[in-house]
Amino acid sequence: MRMVLLEATLLVGCGLAVGVTSSVVGAQLLSSLLFGVAPRDPIRLISAVGALLITGLVAAWWPARRAAKVDPMVALRYE
Repeated sequence: MRMVLLEATLLVGCGLAVGVTSSVVGAQLLSSLLFGVAPRDPIRLISAVGALLITGLVAAWWPARRAAKVDPMVALRYE
């Protein structure tokens, strides 16, 4: 289960790094469309990153938890 969660954390982290970078770069292009929000608002960016991180880790944890409960011999005999 730890291996699955570490791999998911790596994938989510890489996705968040690409997303944050592209949002900071693209913020100036879209600044004319934003009303009432600064283009590089750190509070909103941190909250979005936190929400996506939690969602990604829960999405990896849920099936990993279920798979960890299965006896390996039962899984091998099924095949």
